[in-house]
Amino acid sequence: MDKVEPFDWQRIFIGKENDALFLLEIGFRVAFIYLFAVLIMRFMGKRGNRSLSMFENVLIIALGSAIGDSMFYPKVPLVYACIVIIIIVGISRYIQYLQIRVKKVNTFLDGTPVVLIKNGEIHVSGLKESRIREEELYGMLRVGGIRNMGEVEFAILERTGDLSIFKYVEDKPVSKMNLINEVILDNE
Repeated sequence: MDKVEPFDWQRIFIGKENDALFLLEIGFRVAFIYLFAVLIMRFMGKRGNRSLSMFENVLIIALGSAIGDSMFYPKVPLVYACIVIIIIVGISRYIQYLQIRVKKVNTFLDGTPVVLIKNGEIHVSGLKESRIREEELYGMLRVGGIRNMGEVEFAILERTGDLSIFKYVEDKPVSKMNLINEVILDNE
């Protein structure tokens, strides 16, 4: 490793070895990797995305890398990190704008809601489409306050990864699988 001269302002802000054309290459690399990461996150599905949107996940990863590299590596000038951050935020804002204006873009990136339970019966095709196991669905229902599958008329996995639960209107649920006992019996 080469010796680094502390507080070499040109190296800190701009770098020594690179010219202005390299700054354009950084912009291209950031845009390419960001869009690639968004596409990959889209194909991962909603399962791992329950608290943050896909864009927020990618944005955090990309910004963390850009910020971290400039903080830890003395040969990474701050200007590079600033360019990366500006491009990432710009792309993110533009994609948000497109999602508001173009429904097909929004649907492609965030998907559509998926029916997991209809009329009290589990939709296996919905589970497969959303890549959720029955046990995960049971857990999501329990978090939603459901004790018995017979209480649920519809359960819909939303675009955010949250589960919307609609109970039967009647006071008396249909007897189905008791979701509390399923957990208690497995843990005994």
